Amino acid sequence: MANFKKVAIIGTGLMGGSLSMALKAHPGVGHVAVYDISPDARLKARELEISDEVTGSPGEAVRGCDLLFLATPISAMVKVVHEVSGDLPAGAIISDLGSAKLETAAALGDATPPGMHYVGGHPMTGSEQSGVEFASADLFRNCYYILTPTVDTDSEAFRRLHGLITDMGARVISMDPETHDKAMATVSHTPHMLSLLLMDMAGKQYKEMKSLFTVAAGGFRDMTRIAASSPDVWVDICMENRKFIVQRLLEYGFGITELIDMLENRDRVKLEELFRRARRARAELSVKAGREIDELFEVSLPVTDRPGVISEVSTAVGSLGINIEDVEIVHPLEGETGILTLRILGREQAGEARDRLEFLGYKAAVREG
Repeated sequence: MANFKKVAIIGTGLMGGSLSMALKAHPGVGHVAVYDISPDARLKARELEISDEVTGSPGEAVRGCDLLFLATPISAMVKVVHEVSGDLPAGAIISDLGSAKLETAAALGDATPPGMHYVGGHPMTGSEQSGVEFASADLFRNCYYILTPTVDTDSEAFRRLHGLITDMGARVISMDPETHDKAMATVSHTPHMLSLLLMDMAGKQYKEMKSLFTVAAGGFRDMTRIAASSPDVWVDICMENRKFIVQRLLEYGFGITELIDMLENRDRVKLEELFRRARRARAELSVKAGREIDELFEVSLPVTDRPGVISEVSTAVGSLGINIEDVEIVHPLEGETGILTLRILGREQAGEARDRLEFLGYKAAVREG
C-alpha cells in the first residue's frame, strides 16, 4: 500500500473533487488538503466535505505535502507550480490530471523546482457534467490511468505514484508524452470535435425543424453527449494538442470526401467494404476490452540504475496496451544493477511484455506473482 503523509490538490472540479474524495478514504493517506481559485468552489468543497482541509491559498494547501496534484485547466498549471514552489517541501512529487501531455510535460518538468519530481498523469475517466457537486470517490475505479514518464522521471517517484493510483482501483498504463497525445487525438479529442460539429449543425437546423430533437435517436444522443462538456476545459485541450487533432481531422476529412464520392456514385461495393472494415475494427476493440484476466504474473529484469530506465521499460509495456498492476525496484547493496519487477494480470499479457522487453535487449523472465 502506498503511503503519503499529506496530499494537496489544486482545483476542486469534477476531477479534483473526485480525486480528493478517493484519497480521503485511502488508509495510506494521512491528510488531504485542497484549494480552488473560486470562492464558491471552496465553499462547496467544504459543504461536501470532500477533503480533510479546504485552504484559503494554494501555498497553504501544499505546505508540508509529499504529493501535489494539479487539477486545474491545463493553461493554469505552470503558473500554479511557480506560485507554490516556495512552499513545496524537498522531495515532493508533482503530478497533473491533464488530457494533453507533450507541451505540458515539458513545461511542468522545467517549472518543477530542483529536488522535486514531476510525473505526468491522465485518468481516462470523467463525465459531461462539471463541478464538485458531481464528484464521486469511485470515479477512478476500474478506469485506465495513463502515466507519462520521460527520461528525466525519478524512478522512486514513479513507483510511489503508480502504487497510489493502483490502490484507488485504477489500471495504470505508461506512455511517453508524444504517444499519449497521438492516441488521445484519435480516441478522445477528435471524437469530441466531431460531436461538437454534429451538435452545432443540429442546433442550426433546429431553427427550421422544431421536431428535430424530439425524433433524435439513440445514436445521435450517444454521439453528441460529450458536446455538453465544459468549454473552458476543452478549449485548453484543443490548444494544447492542436497538432495531432489537426492531423486526425485532416485524415477524417479525407475519409468524408471518399464517403461522399461513394454515395454520389452509388458505389455499393466500396460502401459495404467500409462498413465491414469498421465493424471488424469495432469487434476487435470489444474483444480486447472484454478480455478476462485474473492471474497475477511477475515480469522481472535486471536494469542499470540510470536516468530514464523506468520510462523506457514502462512505456514499452504500455505501448502494447498492457497495464502494470505494481512496480518494484530492488537495488543491491553493491553495483549499479537492480532488479525491476512488473506485476501484470494475465499469463498472455505477461508473455507479451517479456517478449517486447527482450526485443529491446533486456533479459526478462516471467513467473506467477
